[in-house]
Amino acid sequence: MLVWLLATAQLTRAEAPPAAERPRIVFFSPNSEANTYWPQVFRILEKVAQDLGFEFVPYSLGVDDRFAREQTILRVLHAEPRPDAVIASVVIGHSQHLLDASESLGIPVFILGPLFPSELPEVGAAPRRKYKSWAALFNWAEAQKGYALAKALLAEAEKANAFARDGSIHVVGVGGDPSWFGSGLRQSGLARAVAEHPHAVLEQVVPTKWKREEGHQLTLKLLRRFPEASVVWAASDQLAVGAVDALTELGRVPGKTAFTGGLDLSDVGLQRVQQGSFVATAATTLLSYAQAAVLIYDYLGGIDFAAQLGTELEFPTEIATRENVDQHLRLSRCIPSIDFKQFSKLHNTRLQRYEFSMPAYLAATAACLRR
Repeated sequence: MLVWLLATAQLTRAEAPPAAERPRIVFFSPNSEANTYWPQVFRILEKVAQDLGFEFVPYSLGVDDRFAREQTILRVLHAEPRPDAVIASVVIGHSQHLLDASESLGIPVFILGPLFPSELPEVGAAPRRKYKSWAALFNWAEAQKGYALAKALLAEAEKANAFARDGSIHVVGVGGDPSWFGSGLRQSGLARAVAEHPHAVLEQVVPTKWKREEGHQLTLKLLRRFPEASVVWAASDQLAVGAVDALTELGRVPGKTAFTGGLDLSDVGLQRVQQGSFVATAATTLLSYAQAAVLIYDYLGGIDFAAQLGTELEFPTEIATRENVDQHLRLSRCIPSIDFKQFSKLHNTRLQRYEFSMPAYLAATAACLRR
Protein backbone atom coordinates (compact mmCIF):
# COMPACT_ATOMS: atom_id res chain seq x y z
CA MET A 1 0.00 0.00 0.00
CA LEU A 2 1.55 3.35 -1.06
CA VAL A 3 0.77 7.00 -0.55
CA TRP A 4 0.70 8.69 -3.95
CA LEU A 5 2.49 11.93 -3.22
CA LEU A 6 3.57 13.37 -6.55
CA ALA A 7 3.98 12.44 -10.20
CA THR A 8 6.28 14.75 -12.14
CA ALA A 9 7.74 14.65 -15.65
CA GLN A 10 6.86 10.99 -15.92
CA LEU A 11 8.67 8.82 -18.46
CA THR A 12 6.54 6.68 -20.71
CA ARG A 13 7.31 3.02 -21.19
CA ALA A 14 8.89 3.80 -24.52
CA GLU A 15 11.17 6.42 -22.93
CA ALA A 16 12.32 4.26 -20.03
CA PRO A 17 15.77 2.74 -20.42
CA PRO A 18 15.90 -0.73 -21.98
CA ALA A 19 16.67 -3.61 -19.67
CA ALA A 20 19.97 -5.39 -19.73
CA GLU A 21 19.69 -9.14 -20.19
CA ARG A 22 20.50 -9.50 -16.51
CA PRO A 23 20.36 -6.01 -14.97
CA ARG A 24 23.00 -5.11 -12.39
CA ILE A 25 21.38 -3.25 -9.50
CA VAL A 26 23.78 -1.76 -6.97
CA PHE A 27 22.71 -0.87 -3.44
CA PHE A 28 24.70 1.59 -1.29
CA SER A 29 23.74 1.21 2.37
CA PRO A 30 25.11 2.39 5.74
CA ASN A 31 25.51 -1.21 6.89
CA SER A 32 28.41 -1.71 9.31
CA GLU A 33 29.91 -4.47 11.41
CA ALA A 34 27.48 -6.11 13.87
CA ASN A 35 24.47 -4.35 12.32
CA THR A 36 21.37 -6.54 12.56
CA TYR A 37 19.05 -4.60 10.22
CA TRP A 38 20.74 -4.24 6.83
CA PRO A 39 21.83 -7.89 6.46
CA GLN A 40 18.16 -8.84 6.77
CA VAL A 41 17.31 -6.30 4.04
CA PHE A 42 20.05 -7.78 1.83
CA ARG A 43 18.60 -11.29 2.22
CA ILE A 44 15.19 -10.10 1.07
CA LEU A 45 16.64 -8.26 -1.92
CA GLU A 46 18.74 -11.26 -2.90
CA LYS A 47 15.55 -13.37 -2.90
CA VAL A 48 13.85 -10.84 -5.20
CA ALA A 49 16.91 -10.86 -7.46
CA GLN A 50 16.84 -14.64 -7.73
CA ASP A 51 13.12 -14.65 -8.57
CA LEU A 52 13.19 -11.84 -11.14
CA GLY A 53 16.58 -12.48 -12.66
CA PHE A 54 18.81 -9.54 -11.87
CA GLU A 55 22.20 -9.19 -10.22
CA PHE A 56 22.03 -7.62 -6.76
CA VAL A 57 25.28 -6.00 -5.59
CA PRO A 58 25.22 -4.55 -2.05
CA TYR A 59 27.89 -2.18 -0.74
CA SER A 60 28.19 -1.72 3.03
CA LEU A 61 29.62 1.77 3.56
CA GLY A 62 29.34 2.12 7.34
CA VAL A 63 28.33 5.29 9.18
CA ASP A 64 31.57 6.77 10.49
CA ASP A 65 33.00 8.68 7.49
CA ARG A 66 30.44 10.23 5.17
CA PHE A 67 33.14 11.67 2.89
CA ALA A 68 34.69 8.23 2.36
CA ARG A 69 31.20 6.88 1.67
CA GLU A 70 30.70 9.45 -1.09
CA GLN A 71 34.05 8.66 -2.69
CA THR A 72 33.21 4.95 -2.74
CA ILE A 73 29.86 5.63 -4.39
CA LEU A 74 31.44 7.77 -7.12
CA ARG A 75 34.20 5.23 -7.72
CA VAL A 76 31.70 2.39 -8.16
CA LEU A 77 29.56 4.44 -10.55
CA HIS A 78 32.54 5.01 -12.86
CA ALA A 79 34.00 1.50 -12.63
CA GLU A 80 33.29 -1.36 -15.05
CA PRO A 81 30.94 -3.12 -15.15
CA ARG A 82 28.75 -0.10 -14.49
CA PRO A 83 25.45 -0.49 -12.68
CA ASP A 84 22.22 -0.53 -14.65
CA ALA A 85 20.54 1.11 -11.65
CA VAL A 86 21.58 2.43 -8.25
CA ILE A 87 19.72 2.39 -4.94
CA ALA A 88 21.35 4.74 -2.44
CA SER A 89 20.78 5.59 1.19
CA VAL A 90 22.21 9.10 1.45
CA VAL A 91 23.19 11.50 4.20
CA ILE A 92 23.60 15.26 4.06
CA GLY A 93 25.76 16.43 1.16
CA HIS A 94 25.61 13.20 -0.87
CA SER A 95 22.61 13.72 -3.12
CA GLN A 96 23.82 16.37 -5.54
CA HIS A 97 27.18 14.72 -6.24
CA LEU A 98 25.51 11.34 -6.71
CA LEU A 99 22.97 12.79 -9.12
CA ASP A 100 25.57 14.79 -11.05
CA ALA A 101 27.55 11.59 -11.66
CA SER A 102 24.54 9.45 -12.51
CA GLU A 103 23.22 12.06 -14.95
CA SER A 104 26.50 12.17 -16.84
CA LEU A 105 26.68 8.37 -16.98
CA GLY A 106 22.99 7.77 -17.75
CA ILE A 107 22.45 5.54 -14.71
CA PRO A 108 18.99 5.64 -13.08
CA VAL A 109 19.13 6.44 -9.37
CA PHE A 110 16.59 5.55 -6.70
CA ILE A 111 17.21 7.46 -3.48
CA LEU A 112 16.16 6.18 -0.08
CA GLY A 113 14.95 9.27 1.75
CA PRO A 114 14.19 11.42 3.42
CA LEU A 115 16.35 14.30 2.22
CA PHE A 116 17.11 17.42 4.21
CA PRO A 117 14.77 20.20 3.01
CA SER A 118 17.79 22.47 2.52
CA GLU A 119 19.13 20.02 -0.10
CA LEU A 120 15.99 19.89 -2.22
CA PRO A 121 16.48 23.12 -4.22
CA GLU A 122 19.93 21.93 -5.34
CA VAL A 123 18.49 18.72 -6.80
CA GLY A 124 15.36 20.16 -8.39
CA ALA A 125 13.05 19.54 -5.41
CA ALA A 126 11.76 16.21 -6.75
CA PRO A 127 12.69 13.32 -9.06
CA ARG A 128 12.74 13.79 -12.85
CA ARG A 129 12.88 17.57 -12.80
CA LYS A 130 16.48 18.82 -12.77
CA TYR A 131 17.89 15.29 -13.01
CA LYS A 132 16.16 12.93 -15.44
CA SER A 133 18.29 10.08 -14.07
CA TRP A 134 16.72 10.52 -10.62
CA ALA A 135 13.91 8.07 -11.18
CA ALA A 136 12.28 7.99 -7.72
CA LEU A 137 12.50 8.94 -4.08
CA PHE A 138 11.47 6.24 -1.62
CA ASN A 139 10.46 7.55 1.79
CA TRP A 140 9.62 5.73 4.98
CA ALA A 141 7.31 7.55 7.43
CA GLU A 142 10.08 8.31 9.93
CA ALA A 143 8.18 10.76 12.13
CA GLN A 144 5.24 8.36 12.35
CA LYS A 145 7.59 5.55 13.42
CA GLY A 146 8.99 7.60 16.26
CA TYR A 147 5.52 8.66 17.30
CA ALA A 148 4.03 5.16 17.21
CA LEU A 149 6.82 3.72 19.35
CA ALA A 150 6.63 6.55 21.88
CA LYS A 151 2.86 6.15 22.21
CA ALA A 152 3.26 2.44 22.88
CA LEU A 153 6.00 3.00 25.48
CA LEU A 154 4.03 5.69 27.30
CA ALA A 155 0.90 3.56 27.34
CA GLU A 156 2.79 0.62 28.84
CA ALA A 157 4.50 2.82 31.44
CA GLU A 158 1.17 4.32 32.43
CA LYS A 159 -0.40 0.88 32.67
CA ALA A 160 2.42 -0.18 35.03
CA ASN A 161 1.98 3.02 37.08
CA ALA A 162 5.60 3.94 36.36
CA PHE A 163 5.24 7.55 37.49
CA ALA A 164 8.01 9.51 39.18
CA ARG A 165 7.56 11.35 42.46
CA ASP A 166 6.33 14.42 40.61
CA GLY A 167 3.52 12.40 39.04
CA SER A 168 5.08 12.35 35.58
CA ILE A 169 6.46 9.67 33.28
CA HIS A 170 10.02 10.71 32.54
CA VAL A 171 11.37 9.81 29.09
CA VAL A 172 14.91 9.67 27.74
CA GLY A 173 15.97 8.79 24.22
CA VAL A 174 18.83 7.20 22.34
CA GLY A 175 18.65 8.81 18.90
CA GLY A 176 20.21 8.16 15.52
CA ASP A 177 22.87 9.75 13.36
CA PRO A 178 22.08 13.46 12.82
CA SER A 179 23.75 13.46 9.38
CA TRP A 180 20.65 11.61 8.13
CA PHE A 181 17.43 13.67 8.09
CA GLY A 182 15.33 10.70 9.13
CA SER A 183 16.94 10.69 12.58
CA GLY A 184 15.51 14.12 13.33
CA LEU A 185 12.10 13.08 12.00
CA ARG A 186 12.04 10.03 14.25
CA GLN A 187 12.89 12.24 17.21
CA SER A 188 10.17 14.73 16.26
CA GLY A 189 7.66 11.89 16.44
CA LEU A 190 8.84 11.12 19.96
CA ALA A 191 8.51 14.78 20.96
CA ARG A 192 4.97 14.95 19.57
CA ALA A 193 3.85 11.87 21.49
CA VAL A 194 5.30 13.23 24.74
CA ALA A 195 3.70 16.65 24.16
CA GLU A 196 0.31 15.00 23.67
CA HIS A 197 0.56 13.00 26.90
CA PRO A 198 -0.79 14.87 29.95
CA HIS A 199 1.80 13.43 32.34
CA ALA A 200 4.96 12.85 30.28
CA VAL A 201 8.26 14.75 30.30
CA LEU A 202 11.02 14.37 27.71
CA GLU A 203 14.34 14.84 29.48
CA GLN A 204 16.99 14.34 26.79
CA VAL A 205 17.72 12.55 23.52
CA VAL A 206 21.35 11.84 22.61
CA PRO A 207 22.64 11.08 19.07
CA THR A 208 24.49 7.91 18.09
CA LYS A 209 26.01 6.08 15.13
CA TRP A 210 23.41 3.30 15.51
CA LYS A 211 25.65 0.90 17.47
CA ARG A 212 24.40 -1.43 20.18
CA GLU A 213 27.23 -0.47 22.53
CA GLU A 214 26.20 3.18 22.23
CA GLY A 215 22.68 2.20 23.21
CA HIS A 216 24.14 0.48 26.26
CA GLN A 217 26.59 3.16 27.38
CA LEU A 218 24.40 6.16 26.65
CA THR A 219 21.37 4.64 28.35
CA LEU A 220 23.52 4.08 31.44
CA LYS A 221 24.54 7.75 31.39
CA LEU A 222 21.00 8.98 30.79
CA LEU A 223 19.51 6.93 33.61
CA ARG A 224 22.21 8.02 36.02
CA ARG A 225 21.49 11.62 35.04
CA PHE A 226 17.71 11.13 35.18
CA PRO A 227 17.18 8.25 37.65
CA GLU A 228 13.40 8.67 37.68
CA ALA A 229 13.10 8.01 33.95
CA SER A 230 11.10 4.87 33.22
CA VAL A 231 10.92 5.09 29.41
CA VAL A 232 13.91 4.72 27.08
CA TRP A 233 12.93 5.46 23.49
CA ALA A 234 15.45 4.09 20.96
CA ALA A 235 15.83 5.08 17.30
CA SER A 236 16.58 1.51 16.13
CA ASP A 237 16.15 -2.04 17.33
CA GLN A 238 19.90 -2.37 17.69
CA LEU A 239 20.07 0.66 19.98
CA ALA A 240 17.13 -0.68 21.98
CA VAL A 241 18.97 -3.97 22.56
CA GLY A 242 21.78 -1.89 24.04
CA ALA A 243 19.23 -0.06 26.19
CA VAL A 244 17.98 -3.40 27.50
CA ASP A 245 21.57 -4.29 28.43
CA ALA A 246 21.81 -1.06 30.42
CA LEU A 247 18.48 -1.49 32.16
CA THR A 248 19.42 -4.99 33.22
CA GLU A 249 22.79 -3.78 34.48
CA LEU A 250 21.07 -1.14 36.62
CA GLY A 251 18.65 -3.65 38.11
CA ARG A 252 15.66 -2.38 36.15
CA VAL A 253 13.36 -5.01 34.65
CA PRO A 254 12.66 -4.31 30.96
CA GLY A 255 8.94 -4.53 30.32
CA LYS A 256 8.02 -4.30 34.00
CA THR A 257 9.78 -1.40 35.75
CA ALA A 258 11.30 0.26 32.68
CA PHE A 259 10.13 0.32 29.08
CA THR A 260 11.97 0.42 25.78
CA GLY A 261 11.63 -0.56 22.14
CA GLY A 262 13.07 0.20 18.72
CA LEU A 263 12.36 1.35 15.19
CA ASP A 264 13.12 -1.35 12.63
CA LEU A 265 10.53 -4.15 12.74
CA SER A 266 13.55 -6.41 12.32
CA ASP A 267 13.69 -10.04 13.38
CA VAL A 268 15.90 -9.02 16.31
CA GLY A 269 13.32 -6.49 17.45
CA LEU A 270 10.40 -8.86 16.92
CA GLN A 271 12.10 -11.55 18.98
CA ARG A 272 12.72 -9.07 21.80
CA VAL A 273 9.04 -8.09 21.76
CA GLN A 274 8.08 -11.75 21.91
CA GLN A 275 10.45 -12.31 24.84
CA GLY A 276 9.05 -9.28 26.66
CA SER A 277 12.13 -7.05 26.90
CA PHE A 278 10.78 -4.69 24.19
CA VAL A 279 7.34 -3.13 24.44
CA ALA A 280 7.24 -2.73 20.66
CA THR A 281 9.15 -2.24 17.43
CA ALA A 282 7.71 0.10 14.81
CA ALA A 283 8.60 0.56 11.15
CA THR A 284 7.53 -0.27 7.63
CA THR A 285 7.72 -3.98 6.89
CA LEU A 286 11.07 -4.89 5.37
CA LEU A 287 9.09 -6.13 2.37
CA SER A 288 9.03 -2.48 1.32
CA TYR A 289 12.56 -3.06 0.01
CA ALA A 290 11.25 -5.94 -2.08
CA GLN A 291 8.62 -3.62 -3.47
CA ALA A 292 11.27 -1.06 -4.41
CA ALA A 293 13.35 -3.75 -6.13
CA VAL A 294 10.37 -4.97 -8.18
CA LEU A 295 9.58 -1.45 -9.34
CA ILE A 296 13.21 -0.80 -10.29
CA TYR A 297 13.48 -4.07 -12.21
CA ASP A 298 10.29 -3.32 -14.16
CA TYR A 299 11.48 0.23 -14.84
CA LEU A 300 14.68 -1.11 -16.37
CA GLY A 301 12.49 -3.35 -18.52
CA GLY A 302 10.54 -0.39 -19.90
CA ILE A 303 7.57 -0.46 -17.52
CA ASP A 304 7.42 2.80 -15.60
CA PHE A 305 5.64 2.75 -12.24
CA ALA A 306 5.19 6.54 -12.12
CA ALA A 307 1.82 6.64 -13.88
CA GLN A 308 0.25 4.55 -11.11
CA LEU A 309 2.38 5.37 -8.09
CA GLY A 310 4.13 8.66 -8.77
CA THR A 311 7.84 9.34 -8.41
CA GLU A 312 7.83 9.99 -4.65
CA LEU A 313 6.60 6.97 -2.72
CA GLU A 314 6.02 6.74 1.01
CA PHE A 315 5.62 3.44 2.81
CA PRO A 316 3.24 3.09 5.79
CA THR A 317 4.26 2.36 9.36
CA GLU A 318 3.28 -0.73 11.31
CA ILE A 319 3.90 -1.55 14.93
CA ALA A 320 4.55 -4.96 16.46
CA THR A 321 3.50 -5.44 20.08
CA ARG A 322 3.04 -8.50 22.22
CA GLU A 323 -0.50 -8.81 20.86
CA ASN A 324 0.54 -9.26 17.21
CA VAL A 325 4.25 -10.09 17.23
CA ASP A 326 3.70 -13.77 16.46
CA GLN A 327 1.99 -12.87 13.18
CA HIS A 328 4.88 -10.59 12.21
CA LEU A 329 7.42 -13.31 12.98
CA ARG A 330 5.50 -15.90 10.96
CA LEU A 331 5.37 -13.55 7.97
CA SER A 332 9.10 -12.90 8.25
CA ARG A 333 9.79 -16.63 8.36
CA CYS A 334 7.70 -17.15 5.23
CA ILE A 335 9.30 -14.46 3.03
CA PRO A 336 11.53 -17.08 1.32
CA SER A 337 8.35 -18.79 0.08
CA ILE A 338 7.21 -15.73 -1.90
CA ASP A 339 7.62 -15.83 -5.66
CA PHE A 340 8.15 -12.15 -6.37
CA LYS A 341 7.47 -12.65 -10.08
CA GLN A 342 3.78 -12.36 -9.28
CA PHE A 343 4.34 -8.72 -8.19
CA SER A 344 6.24 -7.75 -11.37
CA LYS A 345 4.45 -6.53 -14.48
CA LEU A 346 7.33 -7.76 -16.61
CA HIS A 347 6.89 -11.32 -15.37
CA ASN A 348 3.16 -11.28 -14.61
CA THR A 349 1.63 -9.90 -17.79
CA ARG A 350 -1.88 -10.20 -16.37
CA LEU A 351 -1.04 -7.69 -13.62
CA GLN A 352 -2.79 -4.41 -14.45
CA ARG A 353 -1.98 -2.48 -11.27
CA TYR A 354 0.78 -2.94 -8.73
CA GLU A 355 -0.44 -4.44 -5.47
CA PHE A 356 1.99 -4.39 -2.56
CA SER A 357 -0.44 -4.33 0.36
CA MET A 358 -0.14 -6.46 3.47
CA PRO A 359 -3.10 -8.60 2.34
CA ALA A 360 -1.22 -9.29 -0.91
CA TYR A 361 1.88 -10.40 1.00
CA LEU A 362 -0.21 -12.59 3.28
CA ALA A 363 -1.88 -14.18 0.25
CA ALA A 364 1.55 -14.84 -1.29
CA THR A 365 2.67 -16.65 1.86
CA ALA A 366 -0.63 -18.35 2.69
CA ALA A 367 0.61 -21.91 2.21
CA CYS A 368 3.69 -21.28 4.35
CA LEU A 369 1.68 -19.49 7.06
CA ARG A 370 -0.61 -22.52 7.40
CA ARG A 371 2.31 -24.80 8.20
